[in-house]
Formats: sequence, structure tokens, C-alpha cells
Amino acid sequence: MHVTDSFYLGARHYPERLAFAGEGGNFTYDAARLLANRIAHAARAKGLGIGNRFAVLSPNCGPAMIVQIGCLRAGMAWCNLNLRNTLEGNVDILSRGRVDALFYHSSVSEQIPHFKAGVQSLAHAVCLDAEDANGPSLAQWCDGQPDSNPDWEIPADAFGLQGATGGTTGQPKLTQSDNHWLFMSNLGWAVCLHPKAPPVNLAVAPITHAGGMIAMAQWAMGGTSVMMAQVDLEAILKTIQERRVTTMFLPPTVIYMLLAHPKLKDYDTSSLEYLISAAAPLAPEKIVEAIGSLGPVICQAFGQTEAGFPLTFMSTAETAEAVADPAKRHRLLSCGRQTPVVEAMEVMDEEGRILGPDEVGEIVLRAPSIMKEYLDDPQATAEIKKFGWLHTGDIGYRDRDGYWYITDRKRDMIVSGGFNIFPFEIESVLMAHPAVQDCAVVGVPDEKWGEAVKAVVLLTPGREASAQELAELCREKLGGMKTPKSIDFWEDLPRSPVGKVLKREIRKAFWEGRGRSVG
Repeated sequence: MHVTDSFYLGARHYPERLAFAGEGGNFTYDAARLLANRIAHAARAKGLGIGNRFAVLSPNCGPAMIVQIGCLRAGMAWCNLNLRNTLEGNVDILSRGRVDALFYHSSVSEQIPHFKAGVQSLAHAVCLDAEDANGPSLAQWCDGQPDSNPDWEIPADAFGLQGATGGTTGQPKLTQSDNHWLFMSNLGWAVCLHPKAPPVNLAVAPITHAGGMIAMAQWAMGGTSVMMAQVDLEAILKTIQERRVTTMFLPPTVIYMLLAHPKLKDYDTSSLEYLISAAAPLAPEKIVEAIGSLGPVICQAFGQTEAGFPLTFMSTAETAEAVADPAKRHRLLSCGRQTPVVEAMEVMDEEGRILGPDEVGEIVLRAPSIMKEYLDDPQATAEIKKFGWLHTGDIGYRDRDGYWYITDRKRDMIVSGGFNIFPFEIESVLMAHPAVQDCAVVGVPDEKWGEAVKAVVLLTPGREASAQELAELCREKLGGMKTPKSIDFWEDLPRSPVGKVLKREIRKAFWEGRGRSVG
């Protein structure tokens, strides 16, 4: 099967129900199907199909998602591209990725000449939403094409996804995955989410990344995805109330801001069934606060561009149970249990030995959605697939009940005085303070210890805390070795286009001119 089969199933069962609404206009399933068909036929007529790559550069909107359906239906591979990347970064991804077709929103029209000049493979640049001087409109590109359902066979093992990794440590790698990646992710979410009625998904996070996976998972159920072009906290609350939103995916940082919003209680959020978090762990105290404010709607998942999403899932019921039962409160640190779309998931030491429950090591896995390789990087491919497993780069463990805990990223480990210190443990303690909205812990140069622990803190608006107060909290919970030697307060934290805190940028401020970023 192919990922678009679930959309066509939804169109067959719910032709008059809205598939997409909000930014970009309203499209019923039938209207979206007909447009996707014309896009697919246009792509094939222009010689684009299996083996070719397309990308979409747009804020969240209905036409952007419909283009994804049409191009995928033509057999093309989707290259995810983020609107919030730099122009140079996106030129690099398109160029290294040898992308054939770019579908863009008129708001970025001025960038198109740069893409045409810098990306030799780019044969088509199509404007999604308007007549534009830098490329034909989508309507023009599809003009004269039939709207009948394509019946081309698209093999499951054909090239289906070219994923740009998060890039939190530098230039993003480009994964090469077959159609299993998208299909299994779609299936995984369909298994994990059980809406009481046809879902209404508020697409706030970029549909070019994990937000798109959540939207795709609604199709077979006849769900509506309400598109929001940018994060607007009050607009989110208003839309939940007016559209009776049931499902929403947000990175932790936006959830924290939403919980701190002064008008949160002014809106009716009772329709919400699932508030999904991923990309980084949610602080346990914020989960408790969220359930108190929004009800038992919090769930978490773990996924990777290299391997699929969701690989693990912590349901709303499990999360609420952990909040209510002190004996299970530790599970609030978990990203859940292995989902059915993963063949095997284990913990491995540096020598390739599989470890048992409660033993800490690198999380490794096997799944049908695992990428084939990194584009043009056999060394990195061999490294991530050593010992016959996909190495996630995440340090963690599995408890005896099957719950997975990610204790940190392997690359973020601090080595101070010969001891390994994992920032997430310290960040979790800091996040328990009511004045802390977000934080990051990094290693900074220290003549005696090599690296010293530093915390960079973003305070909740209207709240105050001193460095001494936060240090004492850490000392009480963690002891002296893990207590930050210094705490700085910043007005904002640098983030990737998908909301992850960029620790490399924080470290850079303290390691500048040293020629390396470890002690």
C-alpha cells in the first residue's frame, strides 16, 4: 500500500466532508481529490514520477498539502523543506538533494530566482496560490489535465522520502527512504489515536515535518485539518473553540507558551482529545499543569527522520494515570512504549551488546520504515547502521514494564572532571520551577574540569527567579556535581525551524575562538 491510499479511502467514504480548512481555503475531500489527481497527471505528463523529487516551500495551507498528495500519487519522493530555514540552507538542501520540482507560496516569490540559479536540477517552480512572475500558478501547471483517479502502481520499496535531518549539529544530512516510511508512520498514528468522532486537527506545526504526519493520519477517518500559517497563541485558542478541534501537535516550547497565556481560561478547549508533543521531552511539571488546565489530553511520541514516527507512544490515558498515581509518576519522563510499526527496539552499549531493562545505553531499533542511507555519505550511513541496528543517537533505557526513557542525546553529554553528565536530568529539575518557561544545559570551558555545567534559562513572563535560587534547587535534587556552576538568563533561546533548542548555538557563545567545543 501507499500513503495516499488512506486519503483516497477518506475521499471515498466522506466526499463532502472538509479535508482542509483555514489558511488556503476550504476543500472537501472530493475537491481535494480532483485537484490532487490533476497534479499527479501533470507531473507524469512532464516526465516526473518514481525517482524524481519534489519539495514544498509554504506556510501551512490546504493547497500545500494537496500538492503533497498529488506528487506522491505520481510516485515522486517528497523532500521536506522548512519555511523557517535560511535561504542559503534551503538552496543547499534542494541542490544536494537534486530536487526536480518546487511548489512555493507567493510569500516567498522573491526567493525563487535564487533557487533557479543555485539548484541545477530544478526544472519546475510552481506558485501554489497566485499568478506569479517567477513561475506558473498551480492552475496553469495543471491546465488541461484529467481529474480521474490515477491507477499507476507505486512499489512500496520505491524511493518515497528524502528527509532533511534536524541539523542541530550543523549541515543537515539527507535521508533516503522508501514508501514504507510514510505509510508506516500513517499507520502508526492511526493505531495510536482513537478519536470519538471524525477528528478535527489544528495544523500549527509545519506540515513539512511531523505536523504533516499527524494530518495524514486523519485521512482514513475523514478528518479535517485546519491550517494555521504561523504560531499565534490566542488564535490557537480561538480556533480550538470555534472549530471544536480534537487533535493538535505542538513542540514543547509552544505548549509551555500556551500554558502561560493569560487568556487560556477564557476559551472553551473541551473538544480537545489529543495534544501531541514530540521533538523534545515535556517537563513532568508542565504535563501536570497541562492536564490541570486542558484535561487528560497530553500524549507524547518519539520519532526520527532516519527511522519513522511514531516509534514510541505514551497515550493520554497512560499520561493521566501517571499524574494521578504517585507510584507511576516517574512515567511522566517516558516517551511511551514501542509502537506496532517497530520490529525491535533495544538498548546497546559501545561494543554492540544488547542491554537489559533499566540499563542505560544508546537506543537502537529495527523497523520497515528505516532509511536506506544518507545521500552521498556512506561513512555516516555505516556508522548509524553498525552492528545491524539503526542507532538513534539517543541515550536512554527501557523499564520492566516496557516504557522507554530518553535521558539525553549522545552528542549533548557533558564530560566534567572525567564524569559523564547528561543535561536532560538537570533541565528537568530546572523546569520544575514555576518561573522557568524553558532552559538548556550545556558544557562550557573550565580550566580545572575541562567542562563545567552551565544553564541558560528563559523565564516565564511575569515570574522571577535568581541564579542562586535555581542552583540551590538543583543541589537539593541532584547533588553538587550536577548543579550548574553558572546560570544565565536569556530573553530567548535559539531554535531550529521545528522548534528544537539549538545547543550548538548556545555552546558557540562560550567556546568561540577555542577551535573545539569540548573540554
